[in-house]
Amino acid sequence: MLEARNIHKTYRQARDPLHVLKGIDLAIQRGEVLGVVGPSGAGKSTLLHILGGLDHPNQGQVIFAKQDIYQWNEQRRSLFRNQKVGFIFQFYHLLPEFSAEENVILPGLVYQDVKKAEIKNRASQLLERVGLQKRARHKPSELSGGEQQRVAIARALINDPEIVFCDEPTGNLDSENGEQIINLLLEFNQRNQQTLVIVTHDESMAERCHRVIHMRDGVLSEK
Repeated sequence: MLEARNIHKTYRQARDPLHVLKGIDLAIQRGEVLGVVGPSGAGKSTLLHILGGLDHPNQGQVIFAKQDIYQWNEQRRSLFRNQKVGFIFQFYHLLPEFSAEENVILPGLVYQDVKKAEIKNRASQLLERVGLQKRARHKPSELSGGEQQRVAIARALINDPEIVFCDEPTGNLDSENGEQIINLLLEFNQRNQQTLVIVTHDESMAERCHRVIHMRDGVLSEK
């Protein structure tokens, strides 16, 4: 469903350029749970951001629906990010001034022809599925780390994306909360056939992925 072809990414620094991705080729299948593992600085998060349309490659293509998303204009790529993909990050990135429910609703109000009442109903259903229906009115500062990450999962799923990119989704959590997050993500994959791409250092999460790829020094390998 998504393919990377010969992806290169170089960051220009004061002295020498930093070549982070070195010709990445990767095909992601619909409905699979793909784990991406490797040491810090290997380029995992950079790859995730490029696959999800957040960061431009210097060279190469990201193919979705037979089209290179980096040939699209920024408005069309924003629509792709909003409607076709979801993002879950290590540090949640919830808006502190809004409640859990409002954080979940916000992406549903962008580029949508759906009525606000329908989006709110879907947000309520998602919060119930992640076990937070009673915390919907609480702001992020009133929630634990595990609860905030569950809000972030609901937010990522509000527009029913085809693929969800997860960047160290358990990296800021203890083992118990991390296990709950793993179970939630796999539940949504099994129920809705949503594709998951998970960057992780968590061995227990990697073991439960359908496929694992290893990244080192900007190059991928499968074992």
